[in-house]
Amino acid sequence: MEWNSKNGFNWCEIVDLDTLVGRLIQPDTRPGKWSGEDIRRALGLYNYENRRHSDQRRGITLVNNDIAGTAGTSPGISISFQPLLPGEREDFHRHNYVAIYYWVQGEGYTVIDDDGIDREEHRIYWKGGDVVSAPAWCNHSHVCTGTEPAIQLAIHDFPELCFKRAMLSEDPDGAQYLRHMVKGQVPSFNALDTEADLAERSQRIAIKQGVPSPSGGGK
Repeated sequence: MEWNSKNGFNWCEIVDLDTLVGRLIQPDTRPGKWSGEDIRRALGLYNYENRRHSDQRRGITLVNNDIAGTAGTSPGISISFQPLLPGEREDFHRHNYVAIYYWVQGEGYTVIDDDGIDREEHRIYWKGGDVVSAPAWCNHSHVCTGTEPAIQLAIHDFPELCFKRAMLSEDPDGAQYLRHMVKGQVPSFNALDTEADLAERSQRIAIKQGVPSPSGGGK
């Protein structure tokens, strides 16, 4: 793309402050409700075979489609659920958005360690009902040690950073896996994915609330 204008560009405009503020007002967003039955149904579609690479990451996210210009449960916050099956361990990963984890069920531990090493002194043990937070850009990993699947509810400020094209992640850990939201999209949340991987991926979940799905989970 070539840009050449000595008198400014036609997509650039000078406006007064009141006009600017008016343009920043977002449309009204209706309150949301996501059915627990549908959430459990979506989580039940995951198994050991359809994990995403060695980080074991699977997950569903709650989206309010009233939001304009970005996507999430609210304009700046995302809420997602992730199952960890018994014995599973995620690879270390990090991102520049904060993570707050509520463990719905199960037991295990989260390691938060800048060097990406599972040390006992850096383990945070949790069970159903506990809340754990991971600061931005700290390497962390989750391990399920129980005999039943652990279910994690994660709260992130991920949409806000993506909207600003300021999101950074290394997933899994390592500078070679660095992802930067600079063009409004990345192939996937996981740096090991490619566009071809995603096009062939069979595990796609999209459940519209109040719409029956004959297959048991809209793929």
